Amino acid sequence: MKSQRRPHLGALLALSWIAAAACSTAPEPPAGAKSDASEPVVDVQIATARRAPISRRISAPGTLEARRESHIGTEVQGRILRVRVDEGDRVEAGAPLFDIDPEPYQMALRQAEARRDLAGAERVQGEADLARARSLETRGVVAQQQIEKLETALTVARANERQATEAVALARFELDRTSVRAPWAGSVVARLADEGSTALVQPQTIVVVLQESNELEARAPIPESQLALVQIGDAAELHVEGISGPIRTNVTAVGDAIDPATRTYTVKMRVPNADHALKAGVFALVEILPRAKPDAIVVPRDAIRSEDGRTRVLTVRDGRATSVVVTLGIVSGDEAEILEGVAPDTPVIVGEGARELASGMRVRVVPDPGDAS
Repeated sequence: MKSQRRPHLGALLALSWIAAAACSTAPEPPAGAKSDASEPVVDVQIATARRAPISRRISAPGTLEARRESHIGTEVQGRILRVRVDEGDRVEAGAPLFDIDPEPYQMALRQAEARRDLAGAERVQGEADLARARSLETRGVVAQQQIEKLETALTVARANERQATEAVALARFELDRTSVRAPWAGSVVARLADEGSTALVQPQTIVVVLQESNELEARAPIPESQLALVQIGDAAELHVEGISGPIRTNVTAVGDAIDPATRTYTVKMRVPNADHALKAGVFALVEILPRAKPDAIVVPRDAIRSEDGRTRVLTVRDGRATSVVVTLGIVSGDEAEILEGVAPDTPVIVGEGARELASGMRVRVVPDPGDAS
């Protein structure tokens, strides 16, 4: 016997609407009578809600930024004698960046050293005078009042020497600051002053801007609706125009605050850049791969429908499609997590029937044509 061709779902739906219209004008059947045997039956495929792990990719626009940026000026005032770097140069930690004319500070150091030597000599003289007076006191030659004056003078001389010593240390400190060095390894992204300029301390004259370039940081705004999904340690992929293949990294920080204007929070990822192929400020498409939720109730994504502003699925009960309101959790490319409304092992209609059937229509479950069985 030749197999009969099943009618298209759309034709069956049309037929069901015609039948419903006809029934509305026909007399009502007697109480207790069975439904019309001519009511169409629609063939549907089903899937079973099951427990399984589920995860989703979270995509967001991001920017690569320098992890550190220093605007380096001078701690002492003076004429810029030499700028040793230019924009684009890479420097190691401690490398010289620029020099302030040291001559005024060398002179100040020599003057401080001279005052310290003078104070030292006065202290030595005071100690000698006091020792001599005490030796004469035993013979009654020097009065006690004179001894007290000499002791006071020696105390002052010692204080002056300490003060002069600190002045020498300060002069050396300021002289050392005339040679400015890189606080850490990085790249010079701006040179803002040249030789001959006068560098001021207040307001500070910025001479070079230094950025860390061996490692950048990707920052991406994530919608607050996905607040619970992203965690520190989650895998991430960055797609940068001009760079072949994704850059693989991990989430290193998750912001605690929601931006009230954008309703997003910031996620950060470190990006190795040993070859300096990446530049700060570059746009990147960020894809975060949160860890899978291990024991979720999942159904195929095409079982989900939106109706009257609510999310639903169609189950099969007593040979009829029955609408059930559900609450969704994670939605991946081909599966959806059900938080409420459907229990494991519940059959749900999938495919075209899930989109077009009305609740209450008669259905017949048939195998998926794609199944090998």
